[in-house]
Amino acid sequence: MTDDLVETAAWFETRYVGNAVWAIDDRGCDTMYLVAGKETCLLIDTGWGVGDLSGLVASLSPLSLTVVNTHGHPDHSFGNGQFDQIHLVKEPWSDPPGVPPIEMRRWIVDNVLPKSLPSDFDLNTWATSPPDSLTPIQDGHVFDLGARSLEVVSVPGHSPGSICLLDRQARYLFTGDSVLTGTIWLHLDESLPLGQFYEGLKRLQGLADQFDYVLPAHVELSELPLPRSLLDDLVRGIESILAGEMVGEEEETFAGTGLQCDFGSCSILYRPDRL
Repeated sequence: MTDDLVETAAWFETRYVGNAVWAIDDRGCDTMYLVAGKETCLLIDTGWGVGDLSGLVASLSPLSLTVVNTHGHPDHSFGNGQFDQIHLVKEPWSDPPGVPPIEMRRWIVDNVLPKSLPSDFDLNTWATSPPDSLTPIQDGHVFDLGARSLEVVSVPGHSPGSICLLDRQARYLFTGDSVLTGTIWLHLDESLPLGQFYEGLKRLQGLADQFDYVLPAHVELSELPLPRSLLDDLVRGIESILAGEMVGEEEETFAGTGLQCDFGSCSILYRPDRL
């Protein structure tokens, strides 16, 4: 193992989930997935871009690699520059990911990232090399990995371009930030009304005979894979809010204020003026 991969191993934690899927924990900030077929691999999200993710992925599988973002938020896309080509849904609230300004990067380091950054971390060069190519995708796009395929399912809500990826062979649904055990943020400026998010979740429920487990983008690795019932809990909870049977309590985050409702296995943070 090279010195770079020793550094990477100290930043990332990796767990083999099963069915040729590896979950990669980004120092507790987010979870990425490497899915292997017979001919190629699919990397789902690239995290914060701290540590040698491309080297880690290469150490897990020798197959050629395709990369996709579940949405454009920085904790899912700042590592894009470590790869040649990124597939993503264009988010109408922003331009395609480029080089974030240093003020933004400094704020993230001071307020979001863990304090124990790698010794070779450099704020001036971090996340400053965008990928060579950005390939737009849409709902229904299929990634053919060879004897295995993953289909893009659009679930606008957390962001307008948020997607899930349905793996019918393994009966897995990779959910990005659309289905989580933690709090789903729907209070962001770019987030869509709760009712629109609900429609996307109901569409996922309509595919429930094609998957048994969900694999979210923020999760404790030891919990994977999570049961499909997590989606049902989320749908029932949102139905209670929309019916006026449940109202959240005010919660403030670094990204704004909303009302938080806890549904037991999951929760949501939404804005009462965007139902």
